Amino acid sequence: MKITVAVISLMCICCLSNAQENNQLNKMINESLSLYINWKSDITNESVRDRENSIPYICLDNYPATFSVLDEVLKKKVKLMSLYNLSGQRELQRNIEYDFIFPEVFLDNNQIRITIYGKKVSISRRKQLHIWAVERGVFTYVYSCNRQEWKLMDTVFEGI
Repeated sequence: MKITVAVISLMCICCLSNAQENNQLNKMINESLSLYINWKSDITNESVRDRENSIPYICLDNYPATFSVLDEVLKKKVKLMSLYNLSGQRELQRNIEYDFIFPEVFLDNNQIRITIYGKKVSISRRKQLHIWAVERGVFTYVYSCNRQEWKLMDTVFEGI
């Protein structure tokens, strides 16, 4: 009996870890983040890019529970932060605008549309959080039954 339970438990752990390795949604979100950050860097001039508050923050809220930012994205000079935990953050100063990146994932039939919003965030003197949209990148993925994977079909950048 104990051996049967141990074998079933081990099989469940193996299946879960394999599912995490093959998580195509995480791969698509990271690819979309990388493409958006590259686009944003290309349209931003060097004088703005060198300022400390121009380094974009990737908002960690609203991602799938299993999501983790890949090293490929982290190498692009970004910071990670949750807006739900701003009270403990000394990094953001009041009355200064910061660039934040927010995700949105939408499933429609055989398409996944990942929208990466670039927004400005500031904290007022009264500790009020102000957020306004600036630009976005829309990445449309279509499922290929033959290859059994999602393929990036369309990319649209809007704003500025």
